[in-house]
Amino acid sequence: MTNEEAKFVLRAYRAHGADAGDEALAEALALARRDPELARWFAAEQAFDRAVADKLAAIAPPPELREAILAGAKAGAPLPAPWWRAPAWLGLAASLVLLLGVAGIWTTRANAASEDITAFAADYVAGGFFLGEHGADIAELRAWLEQQKAPLPTVLPEGFHRLRSLGCKRIDYRGKQVSLICFGDGKEYHLFVARRDDFPTMPVRERPQYFKRKGFAGAAWSDERNHYVAVTDDSLQALQQCMKNACPE
Repeated sequence: MTNEEAKFVLRAYRAHGADAGDEALAEALALARRDPELARWFAAEQAFDRAVADKLAAIAPPPELREAILAGAKAGAPLPAPWWRAPAWLGLAASLVLLLGVAGIWTTRANAASEDITAFAADYVAGGFFLGEHGADIAELRAWLEQQKAPLPTVLPEGFHRLRSLGCKRIDYRGKQVSLICFGDGKEYHLFVARRDDFPTMPVRERPQYFKRKGFAGAAWSDERNHYVAVTDDSLQALQQCMKNACPE
């Protein structure tokens, strides 16, 4: 079972641990206990579910609601005006409070998702682009990016040192600067670098998280200073070999 498959299954896990003993969820739960990144995602997902459940549980119907419904049913007539006027507004107010609370939670999650440059990086490569600076000397490319005040990689993955540098550019994404350094050796490898301080809600990945998108293989990881995303038209297996030493201890 992959992490994405586990996430699909775990989205059905009810808040407050109601499904802890469900055999259908056992494999996904076991994977979440072993995988730190999946565990963080699952904890955030459960926190959101609990917040929504708690807000729903906090809404109580007016105490006279049951009696009023029964009285109306017996009489076969509209419910008395004194009942529906005030409680209706109370119900509306409670609904608005609930919606605003849930909207706030969704906004927080949406902001976190929008800061994750993983999908953006793959889409950017798939759409084609021009380099801002060309060159085969990685030191010169770093110097150019530094002049542009763009983020610089702390340590390149081991396999990238065996690739030929092609060039780089600075990208503006959501008002922040992201560096792109391109390498090539038959296949192209594109390394995106973003400062963690600029994208504080982007997931911190202590180990490379691999993905496929639009025909490209990719990996996302973080160190103490930056977030990184590598996108390549090479195979996922080749990318994994290239990613050695991506997250040093």
